[in-house]
Amino acid sequence: MNTIRPEFVESAPITLSPGVLYISERFKTALHLCPCGCGEKVVTPLSPARWQLFRDGSVVSLHPSIGNWDYACRSHYFIRRNRIVWC
Repeated sequence: MNTIRPEFVESAPITLSPGVLYISERFKTALHLCPCGCGEKVVTPLSPARWQLFRDGSVVSLHPSIGNWDYACRSHYFIRRNRIVWC
């Protein structure tokens, strides 16, 4: 997977769809399924000390990178302007 579509939600849906970055501004959280295809749910708390969300209209970026070190896939990537940039 090389792209991700942001969807702003009040709270996290029970079932996540691949390729969607769910963003809850109320709960200061973004979550998505790992883009490698392993199916793991990735939760990124939004705060200046953790991950920051940058929004330009319907285009979003997360900073810093996301490293799924606790998952079997151990994937590592950035979300930049709705794209997955693999490390």
